[in-house]
Amino acid sequence: MRIKIEVGDTIRNPENGLVGILKKVEGSENYYVEGHHEYAGKWQTAGGSLRDYQKWDLMKKGDKESVN
Repeated sequence: MRIKIEVGDTIRNPENGLVGILKKVEGSENYYVEGHHEYAGKWQTAGGSLRDYQKWDLMKKGDKESVN
């Protein structure tokens, strides 16, 4: 059983290996992942539903208190 991915969690895209933190667009039901790559620098996904990111691999649960 997969653990549910939530805002603030560190997740990895299984297709390209990029790792970032799941964030929510304020006032919206859209989510995105923001991270930093060693060579490419800061990156961000275009966004999508929370369901889209449930397919990613959970690397580390986020700190609930630092999410807001």
